[in-house]
Amino acid sequence: MTNMEELEKALRLLPEQLAAALRKLPEGELARIQELRLRTGCPVSVFDGSGSRFLSRTGRLHSFPAQGDWTLSRREVEDCFYRLCEFSVHTHQQELSQGFVTTSWGDRAGVCGVMTADQQGQAACREISSLSIRISREVPGAALPLLERVNPAEGILIAGMPGSGKTTLLRDLARSLSMGLAGPCMKVTVVDERHELSAMMEGEPRRDLGCCDILCGLTKAAAITQAVRTLSPQLIVCDEVGSLEEAEQISQGLCCGVAFAASAHCGGRRELFESPIVKRLMATGAFGTVALLGSSARPCTLEALLSKEEYDAQTDGSADGGRQHRPVWMVARGSAAAAEGTDGGDGTILGTVCPSVRLSAPDTGGNCGTAGGFGRI
Repeated sequence: MTNMEELEKALRLLPEQLAAALRKLPEGELARIQELRLRTGCPVSVFDGSGSRFLSRTGRLHSFPAQGDWTLSRREVEDCFYRLCEFSVHTHQQELSQGFVTTSWGDRAGVCGVMTADQQGQAACREISSLSIRISREVPGAALPLLERVNPAEGILIAGMPGSGKTTLLRDLARSLSMGLAGPCMKVTVVDERHELSAMMEGEPRRDLGCCDILCGLTKAAAITQAVRTLSPQLIVCDEVGSLEEAEQISQGLCCGVAFAASAHCGGRRELFESPIVKRLMATGAFGTVALLGSSARPCTLEALLSKEEYDAQTDGSADGGRQHRPVWMVARGSAAAAEGTDGGDGTILGTVCPSVRLSAPDTGGNCGTAGGFGRI
């Protein structure tokens, strides 16, 4: 499915005149849109990976809100919300209690408003004030640069900031391994709690997951247990471990003779070593490699790879997280700092270039690849 086809699905949720104004934007600008932001009484904005931009009534995007920009009334935002729920809000109550709705095509929309709780403590969102509609895209081949460098049978944890392409990369990883595009075909089970990976509808995935078995709607802990007992998978793929509690829950199902691929939020190199969720998942021993993705400006871009041993060497043995140990990884961007193994600017020590390691060439096109090359000591 093309970028424009993915965006068009989201545009159908909007008021007709607003959707028409967005469709008139240059194709290059439309292709870069990753989010639509609708706020009651505020200018409509889009996020294109590099920052927020606002839509004027003349059909142009600019960097700061101004008078004359497109704005939506409370009624218009609520109408968008009802279309988002396909006019069946009650079927999305469980998702809404967590602040989001998953669309029928697999994108997640954040929902803001007045939160209430019933007598059972179940949260609900009413008086909708804003919506954040994500525009995800399938990128066939996005996982191949990663799979060329790691053994999926040893487990892979993908870390990155929101919008960095974690879900897109995991989806292509599952598809590629189940179809034999990166070695022998593997039996892959996808744990898709929020329907984001598969966009499952009436038993049929709307996203291309190749020959995977897909479990939707269950918590990760329950789905992992069920998969191990009934599906004999070689690899279990699950998206976005979002809390330490969830990490603790699914850790009980890890290290059971099955390889895992999962993702977790991480804001950069420093957070990679300090995130309690990443540290807890790596401590299980189920992940032999952690891959750090770059910024949302270039989704699915690999910034660095660390084996479990390398990760442990950076996090164990000192009060400041171990960053004074011998540096064992690097992110090469052609800078003198990277070449000399000096501080990376955020407190993380970058490794020195090993003569026996040939760094990848910079990626010069597309939305995936290596960001300026990376190496491992």
